[in-house]
Amino acid sequence: MSLELRQQLKLSQQLVMTPQLQQAIKLLQLSRLELLEVIQQELLENPMLEEIQFQEDEQSKRDSQDETRRLAVLAVKSSR
Repeated sequence: MSLELRQQLKLSQQLVMTPQLQQAIKLLQLSRLELLEVIQQELLENPMLEEIQFQEDEQSKRDSQDETRRLAVLAVKSSR
């Protein structure tokens, strides 16, 4: 009579292309001008969104990329 012990481990990883991920990939491929056009269209189509205007100063010039990203996030959230 022989006793045998075995242990087996299997790991796998899978990427699921959710609609949100697909939209994020699409938005990331857009130029700044195209992204602003998409955002403007979302603002027109979704009454729950509003555009926030701010004055141009040195700080806001540095933050323009952050503002664009914030608006892109709003556009992504609105399509959910």
